[in-house]
Amino acid sequence: MQEITDINSKPSARYAQALFSLCQASRTIDEMEEHVLNLLEILKSGNGLNAFLKNPTFTSSDQENVFKHVSKKLKLPPYLHNTICLMIRKGRGYDLVNFSEDFLKLCSVSKNELIVRIRTAKKVSNIKIEEIKKSIEKITKRVVRLEAENDPNIIAGLELKVGSFLFNSSINSKLDSMKNILKRG
Repeated sequence: MQEITDINSKPSARYAQALFSLCQASRTIDEMEEHVLNLLEILKSGNGLNAFLKNPTFTSSDQENVFKHVSKKLKLPPYLHNTICLMIRKGRGYDLVNFSEDFLKLCSVSKNELIVRIRTAKKVSNIKIEEIKKSIEKITKRVVRLEAENDPNIIAGLELKVGSFLFNSSINSKLDSMKNILKRG
């Protein structure tokens, strides 16, 4: 239930919870989850849309007009379109990434899913990822959605984030610990 606490502590949560409630009532959670995932990818892709929506020098009406064109191209459902337009009108266009992530967390919690993120220096084989997934599912007794990422800044080892807990066995963390110990004397 830590995921719900994380969601409730952010301003974007009101909008995500309202959209989630609408989707529950209309039984469209799975469809909406796909649209929100797609929107989140676009916002994080570096195409400038998120930067535009975060920029306070543009009026909310300009931001809303641009979003309406984007929404039309993406064929977003009315509930999602209207929620985001409301956020933009209320000056919360900067918070769309958090809103999307909060909505996806609500979807995961409703499916008893656990999101696990793994960061490694090198690409991990699909077989190893599946083994890690099965191990975590066995321990937590929940369905696991695993997201693997390669980060060349990690020298060796891995970072594993399960819910709000971070297990860091990377060499970087070990070196940082040693550096702090040496500083203290």
